[in-house]
Amino acid sequence: MISEFSLFVFTTLAGAAAGGYAVRAVFPLDAQRRRPWLFACVCLALLAISGVALLVHLGRPERVLLAFCNLGAGIAQEGVATLLFGAAVVADLVFCAVRGASPRWLDAVAGVLGLVLACVMGLAYVANVGTPAWTGAGTVPLFLLGDMLMGAGLCAVFNARALEAKAFVWGLAAVAVLAAVTMAVVAAHFAGLGFSAVPFIVGAIAAIGAAAIALIAARGGKAWEPWALCRLRRRGRGGCPVGVLRRSGAVNGCVQARCWETSAALCAFLARSRV
Repeated sequence: MISEFSLFVFTTLAGAAAGGYAVRAVFPLDAQRRRPWLFACVCLALLAISGVALLVHLGRPERVLLAFCNLGAGIAQEGVATLLFGAAVVADLVFCAVRGASPRWLDAVAGVLGLVLACVMGLAYVANVGTPAWTGAGTVPLFLLGDMLMGAGLCAVFNARALEAKAFVWGLAAVAVLAAVTMAVVAAHFAGLGFSAVPFIVGAIAAIGAAAIALIAARGGKAWEPWALCRLRRRGRGGCPVGVLRRSGAVNGCVQARCWETSAALCAFLARSRV
């Protein structure tokens, strides 16, 4: 039974949108995509649902004004950070709808505000004296890396050629590995306090899986075949052309990588409801 389901929804959906813009600031989407405004629309929808969840957490939505009167409260800080990030997403939507693309400075601003939102959500958990398990040093990195992991998957949905870019693939792999290490650290901390570490362990395994599958798909292998890992070492030693393998295997590998990314992040966030 999830006792804080509304917070789970808020941190997961808002975190995915925030991570998506943080990743997009470094790896821009295809400028020639057919619906340049769709990414912003999806992120706004995620923010809208997460905002409703944040209000539900208060029990009585009219209390939101009282909460904003105390900017030292975690929920007020999350609300302010969400509004600022949401304003940047709206601006991006307008630019994309009118001009077909946003200026790079707006992408950078939205990315920074996304990272700020992720940090604020993590700090809100650290400051919650009712859950001492979240006061560990791994909490804020868990939010940051988890959001970026989900964000990378979200960006890949809107960029069919994402896994063909080496920088994106290696960046995704690095974030996934760091997220796995962070989940392992948090798992040890939770276990030391007597809480279940299983969700974090599963999340760490899923994160490693996301990194491996993304690398395999980018190299042209079929990620669902047991021998696919050999492709990482045998590339260029003959056999089918890499381009042919990409067309046949990279699509399925990309889909699997996105599923593993989301699973890894969701496993970590699901653990928040356990304390």
